[in-house]
Amino acid sequence: MAISRTLPALTLAGYALLLAGCGSDSDNDNPAPEAKPLRLQVLHTNDHHSYFEGQSYDLSLDYDPTLTGAETVRVDLGGFPRIATAIDEYRDDHTLVLNSGELNGTLYFSLFKGEVDFKVFNAIGLDAYELGNHEFDEGEAHLAELLKTVNFPVIAGNVHPTTDSPLFGSDIAPYVVKEIDGEKVAVIGVLKVEKTQESSLVTDAVEFDDEITSVREHIYALKDEGINKFIVLSHLGYDFDQELAASVRDIDLIVGGDTHDVLDATGEFEAIGLDVDGDYPTVVNNPDGQPVYIVQAWEYAKGLGKLEVNFDADGVITDIGGNVELLVGENYQVQDASGAWVAASGEQTAQINGVIDGLTTVRVAEESQAILDILMPYKAEMESFKQEALGQVTQYMPFERIPTPFQAGETPTGSYAAQVVADAFLTYLPKADVAIQNAGGVRAPLEDGEFTVADAYNILPFSNTVVTIDMTGADIVKVLNEALDYAQGISASTGAFPYSANLRYDVVLGAPAGTGIQNVEVRDEGGTWGPIDNGAVYSVATNSFTGLGKDGYDTFGEVQEANPEAFENSDVAYVVPLLEYFREELPDNTLPALDRELYCLKSVTQQ
Repeated sequence: MAISRTLPALTLAGYALLLAGCGSDSDNDNPAPEAKPLRLQVLHTNDHHSYFEGQSYDLSLDYDPTLTGAETVRVDLGGFPRIATAIDEYRDDHTLVLNSGELNGTLYFSLFKGEVDFKVFNAIGLDAYELGNHEFDEGEAHLAELLKTVNFPVIAGNVHPTTDSPLFGSDIAPYVVKEIDGEKVAVIGVLKVEKTQESSLVTDAVEFDDEITSVREHIYALKDEGINKFIVLSHLGYDFDQELAASVRDIDLIVGGDTHDVLDATGEFEAIGLDVDGDYPTVVNNPDGQPVYIVQAWEYAKGLGKLEVNFDADGVITDIGGNVELLVGENYQVQDASGAWVAASGEQTAQINGVIDGLTTVRVAEESQAILDILMPYKAEMESFKQEALGQVTQYMPFERIPTPFQAGETPTGSYAAQVVADAFLTYLPKADVAIQNAGGVRAPLEDGEFTVADAYNILPFSNTVVTIDMTGADIVKVLNEALDYAQGISASTGAFPYSANLRYDVVLGAPAGTGIQNVEVRDEGGTWGPIDNGAVYSVATNSFTGLGKDGYDTFGEVQEANPEAFENSDVAYVVPLLEYFREELPDNTLPALDRELYCLKSVTQQ
């Protein structure tokens, strides 16, 4: 299906861009029109992380279970071909299509580094795209090249590349102003500063303003131009969005991202099996006691946010409503009597469709041929690359970032996948005594069954390398605690949580800073565990991202700065040790079940 756009006049960082069929705002022969009410539709996505195709997902759909003995239906959920179809169907000349950012997470990015992302968004025709922290994962020079390919506004009001950055002079605007039916609507961008600096490869050549101050100052400036309708396109996260709403006057709507929250308008999401984080929209009062509305649309192109907003002539929202739509294909699967997943029969499909027809938040959508055509050559290249099998996984290895409490001797929780990655680092680098891996650097579980090249790249999609840092036992304990504290801190960067190889420790969640990692032990060359020696020097393998002191691992950076010779970059790509672990290290290329004696978490308690 072709993707069409209807775009009125647009102002980008103070420069008028006049689009086909639109008149000039600078025509002084006509008096300014009198302000009037405005109906606005906002269609939005966030945190797609380079997921483009539909994903298998189980929903609790209450169709007649007597045919199968179960109510769960496995659907093909989301994907930009379906989202594009819905946008094309809904879009009119009162619509804004917004994306709150975030690249990187699948093989589409590992192989093509954002090229696919922006080709798809060019075709969809975004009205604004807010930078996410992962847009900087390949460095500023690469992002600058990507920005040359886009035909939509990219915004981030608190991001300022200096002359020393390859991004200097690139088309990153603080905001866009859209004119809809004669009324101007400002869309202001804002990016979370600490997480971007700590969780990407951005350098000091890019300067950042305080998030709240930046939004406030842009609103003041735009109000002086007579604008009274303000949308913040945010990559701050759900909690920070609420803080922003409570701190700044005149924001009407925040379209958010970063924290992948599920917001529900109807109560249907809980009924179909989703864990809900808040209301759609969430309402927070500003300093004057006026409501600010906050929305998000989950993650990974699983849903499309659809919001209807009515403003009065003074720019006050008088009515607002909508929901996140989950777009599914009609190729359903159900479980047979043995529990195996099988294609739904015609009768079952009709019953499932009947249930979906009665829902507001789920609907069947066809896939846009235009988007499928864009993806086709990239998908073919990926499929060819994916063919190589590396080995077998005997036990599902989850990638839960922060573990839930368990006692010593009980089945441990947490990211078994991060443990496997740390083990792979340790075996690949003979110099290393121990290895530390941040949970967020691992982006997928290890599914039981065949393990392929594609699986490895999905698990480790980032362009990091593997490094070693020589440091004392005391510094190791310190950096583990820094990571735990950062994972639980205001940054909400749960991905900082530390997993390790040849180290094990007890974890106390919620403990005072610097005290949550306790009873640290080290495994020596003979396989014996003993207390870490605070004065001894160990070689620590990690990825180059945390090795720079990112994600709260400050001591890694401090050790490197104090003694550059203690740091060694292997120049080996992040994923290579995992590939080689299966190829060369594992007997019969088979990953065994988790060995509790070697797992880094001895126990987890909550204080």
